[in-house]
Amino acid sequence: MTPSTGSYARGQIIIKRGAYIGANTIICKPVTIGENAIIGAGSIITKDIPANEVWAGNPAKFIRKR
Repeated sequence: MTPSTGSYARGQIIIKRGAYIGANTIICKPVTIGENAIIGAGSIITKDIPANEVWAGNPAKFIRKR
């Protein structure tokens, strides 16, 4: 915990070029969302999403390749 801000640092969220993230999506750290990936609205992301894939749900699951 950082005493001055009262917050925890657990990692980074990396969103690569061309990724689309639907409304009301929750992204838990640390994850990487690959290039041209699509995340469905209202999803909860808990692990890395590979490039050119469609994921959705709670927790997000693989739907199909682009």
